[in-house]
Amino acid sequence: MSVLFTLFCSVNAIQLNIYACACAPCIIQRLHRGPSQPSSSTNNGDNKHTSIIRSMKQCHSAAKQTVELCTSTLSTGNNLVSCGNEINQSLIGAASDISAESFAVIADLIGGDKTKEARDLAITMKGQSTQCISLSIQMVDSLEKSVEALPDVVVNYVEEKARRSVTGELTAEERGLAMGIDKDEEELTLCIDAIEHLKLLTAIEAGTRSFEAIQTKSRLCHRIFGIIKKYAADILSITEAVHDRDASTVVSKVKDGSIVRSILKAIGLSKYIKQFAEGCKRLMDKIVELFKGTAGKLSTLWGALSHAKDVMVRSLTDVGNARSLCDEAGRKAEKLKSMTTSLRNMEALKLVNKSHGNGSTTHRSVDDAAGTAREVDDGISDAALKMKHAAKMVGDEYRGLPSIITDGITDDGEVADTSVVGVGAKIRDIDNDIRELETASKAIEESNVIHAAMSIHREMSNVPRHVDTCQDMIERCTAFADQSKSSIDSFLGKWTLETAVTNVKEMCRLVSFAKLMEDLADQIHRLIRAITTLLRVMSAKIGTVADQVQSSGLNSVVSSGLNSIVGKVFGK
Repeated sequence: MSVLFTLFCSVNAIQLNIYACACAPCIIQRLHRGPSQPSSSTNNGDNKHTSIIRSMKQCHSAAKQTVELCTSTLSTGNNLVSCGNEINQSLIGAASDISAESFAVIADLIGGDKTKEARDLAITMKGQSTQCISLSIQMVDSLEKSVEALPDVVVNYVEEKARRSVTGELTAEERGLAMGIDKDEEELTLCIDAIEHLKLLTAIEAGTRSFEAIQTKSRLCHRIFGIIKKYAADILSITEAVHDRDASTVVSKVKDGSIVRSILKAIGLSKYIKQFAEGCKRLMDKIVELFKGTAGKLSTLWGALSHAKDVMVRSLTDVGNARSLCDEAGRKAEKLKSMTTSLRNMEALKLVNKSHGNGSTTHRSVDDAAGTAREVDDGISDAALKMKHAAKMVGDEYRGLPSIITDGITDDGEVADTSVVGVGAKIRDIDNDIRELETASKAIEESNVIHAAMSIHREMSNVPRHVDTCQDMIERCTAFADQSKSSIDSFLGKWTLETAVTNVKEMCRLVSFAKLMEDLADQIHRLIRAITTLLRVMSAKIGTVADQVQSSGLNSVVSSGLNSIVGKVFGK
């Protein structure tokens, strides 16, 4: 096969020399007259045509400009690769250990000055690629005009052999680059598509992949311009052969075939320059587009998460205060339980007897219990308000998050599962407690002097049970505050691809817990109001009974009657 190929090349070379020598007289005429001029009568048209010398000079000038342009572009490319590497390494470092504290760093990195600098360098390199394409077209045009000065039979040969003459001189890397640009462009297109359809789950991977692609393809374009510069330098060397030469010298080179071979090689190199420059421009188009997408969507995403982090940090104060208020309300509820238990254990007779005179301890004890109940209510109400404020901040922030973060994240009923804290039954049963307390208040209000003490004692015996219900709900409120704190801690903790959606859901969980606490605080308020109403009725009745007994002089009679009732009821 190699022997046949060598023979084929030798035959082509012989043909080329035959064409060149046979056509030399015609070429000499064209050199003096210009290409394709029919007669001396049309010499005035010489300015419209280009001789070999003039065309090669034009190519020489374009090649020189290309070398200078490539020198500048290689400097731009070096800066772009360096800048891209710095961004990519920083992003990899931030993404390898992501916490909420990293959000602002990543947002600033992607949308910051370094990325803008890299994008501007890519735009510059894109413009330089366009200039290089223009110069390559100039070189090809001028060289093809040189071909027009040759006989038609040679023109056909040149057109057929131009690219083939240089393809064999390309290195394996150069051929690989020439054939692989389409694939490189497709890779960038995939990155652009990933950014276009960015979701929270893909943000970390898409971001790092995009900047890796930018860095890799920028380095590729840098290599391409190094090749273009080498080709342009070769063309510069080729065109030197006829630069500043006279017609007779050019004719001698046509005769020996060297100038035709030079033109063939120069045309082939120029067309490869154009191909590489066009490929580089396409890649730079994609890189600029990718910069725009990443700087836009990714910086928006990370910036929004960074702002959400700040809101979650601020909500921590309200949640902490709510937890403290729940603790305080719990202590007050325990005190209320102790006070009502003490009153429950007091005998009915003593309830009346101790109400005599201005120093009524029973009257004060009942009033104190009512005051403590109101303090419990106030504490839980304040706690719920704190949680509501935190929930409003977080809820507003969540609703303001871009759709690329919240798409697919909905309140599916599991973000704050009430079964976990077991409050459903208590909330459903609260109406029964309130009905019992209201019935008790009515019974005491309607009781007479003789039966008042017993009614008070009987109903007071049930109050601690209702306070237990209240304490249980306060514990649930405390649990909601604790779980809200856990949601904040999770959001502010580590982020991975697997936990990102769950972390964002913590915002929803906090809002849901706050709503549950608000609902529960309303139930506590209703229950406490019913308890304080009962205590107020008791206090008023005790005062009324004491006044009636004292004013009517029936103290001994009432005491005897009460002793009898107490003996029957309590076995006294």
